[in-house]
Amino acid sequence: MHKAVALMAAVAGLSVAAQAHAEVDLFSRQTVSGLIDLRLGAADGETAWIDGGLGKGRFGDGGKAALGEASIVWAPRFSSRLGAVIIAQSQQAQDRVVDAGEAYLTYRGDLTGGVRLSARAGLMYPPISLEHDGLEWSVPDTITPSAINSWVAEETKVVGLEATARGALAGQKLSATVGVFTHGDTAGTLLTFRGWALHDLKSSATGDFPLPRLSPFMIKRQAPFTTSLRELDGRAGVYARLEWRPRANLILDLFAYDNDGNRTAVDNHEWSWETRFFNLGARWDIDDATHLRAQAMQGETLMGKSNANGIWTDVGFQATYVSVTRDLGPGSLTGRFDQFSTTDRTNKAVDNNAEHGWAALVAYRWDLRPEMHLVFEGLRIDSDRPERVRLGETPRQTQTVVQTALRYLF
Repeated sequence: MHKAVALMAAVAGLSVAAQAHAEVDLFSRQTVSGLIDLRLGAADGETAWIDGGLGKGRFGDGGKAALGEASIVWAPRFSSRLGAVIIAQSQQAQDRVVDAGEAYLTYRGDLTGGVRLSARAGLMYPPISLEHDGLEWSVPDTITPSAINSWVAEETKVVGLEATARGALAGQKLSATVGVFTHGDTAGTLLTFRGWALHDLKSSATGDFPLPRLSPFMIKRQAPFTTSLRELDGRAGVYARLEWRPRANLILDLFAYDNDGNRTAVDNHEWSWETRFFNLGARWDIDDATHLRAQAMQGETLMGKSNANGIWTDVGFQATYVSVTRDLGPGSLTGRFDQFSTTDRTNKAVDNNAEHGWAALVAYRWDLRPEMHLVFEGLRIDSDRPERVRLGETPRQTQTVVQTALRYLF
C-alpha cells in the first residue's frame, strides 16, 4: 500500500509540473470513468470460500443480493507520452469499503525502425488475462471469469516496472513484454490451501482473503488468511510475454512468471512462496460476430522448510479453458468450459492439497443502452478434493451458481 500511496503522490507532483503543456488533460470527461455492478446470486452446495468454506463460487448455500463492484477510474494525461491510471474499487467482500485497485504511470514512445515502446510502473496486474478487457479490468461478456483468471485476479497483482516493444516482421505483428516486480511473495497460498475457484472478486492494495480451516499440520505454521500484496524476502520477481499476430483475426501469446520467492521467509505466519508458471493464450475472431478465447496454465508453488517427507508444501497446478462468444440480438451469448487440477507432491498424509475438477458456464449480456448492460449467467462446478473429508464433507462436490448483474458504465 505504501508503494501505491507513493505512486499517487508522484502522479500529483507530475500533474503540477505538466500544467503548461498543451497536451495535458487532467479532469475532463475523457479522464474519469466508472462502473457500478449490482448483483443477485443464488447457489446450492457448499459454503462459499470467501465465507470460510470450500465452495468454489462467489456465492454458496443460498441466495444473496450484493454490490458486485463499484469503481472509479482516473486516467490523467500529462503529455502526449506520459499518463497514469488510478482505480479506486469497492467490493462487498473487501476489507475496506474503498481501496486502491491499480495505480500506475504509463509511457508511450517510438524507437527506431518502426518499433513502438510502452511502459507501466506501479501497482498493476501483469498482462495474463484474455477476459478482463473491460473498464477497470472487468469481464464484459460474463460475470465470472475462468478459473485461471479468477486466480490471476486474487494472487498475481504486483508493484512493478514493465516495458513492451511492438513492431512487425514480414507483415506479422509482434510484441515483447518484460516486467520486474515486488510484493508478489504470497502468490500460491490460496491456490494451495483452497484450490481453484471461479468468481469475480479482485485483490486490493491492502486487503486479504480468508483461508479454509487448515490441517493440524499447517494450522500452527500458516496464518488463517493471506495478504495478496506482501514483500517478505526482499527479492524481485520477473515475468515476460511474447505476442504474435500471424493473421488479422488471430492472436497468440506466451507468458512466463517467476516470483523468485524465498520459501522460508516468514512474517506473522505469512510465508513467501516460490511460484512459477507458464500461460498460453489464443484469441480467434472466427467471423465478425463469433469470437473464441482460450488459455492454458501450468506451474508449481512451494513453501516452507523441509522434513522427512520433503518440503512442507510442494504443489503443481494446471488449468485450461475455452470460451466462445457470439453476437446475438441486442447483446452476446457466451459459453465456456474449464478444467483445473492441483497435484500435491509432498506431505499428503497430513496436508493433502490435491484436487481436480471442471466447470461449464453459459451467459447472456443484454445491452439495454450503450452504458447499461444486464448479464444473466449460469455456472456449474464439479470438483473432487480429498481434504474435504477432514472437514466432514464428501470429497466430490457439485455446485450450481446462478447470477444476474446490472452494470452501469459512466
